Amino acid sequence: MTYSPLGAFVFLVLGFIELKIVQRTIYPTLRWRYEEAKVTGSQGMDPARIMALVKLQSLVLMPVVGLLLGDRILGE
Repeated sequence: MTYSPLGAFVFLVLGFIELKIVQRTIYPTLRWRYEEAKVTGSQGMDPARIMALVKLQSLVLMPVVGLLLGDRILGE
């Protein structure tokens, strides 16, 4: 098994792009609905937890997958 630093870098860049899209489009809506639902007591999971999971997936898991599978995906 060979590791692919280029694959890790490509997947890290894709992870950053994904994270920025989620932070700018989805998170504000989640936060607004969460704050609105706190009034009625039916808020559910805090959006900060969801963002922590997205950050873990985007900045840790995706580069690891790119490192391990990058040579197959990029055709190196």
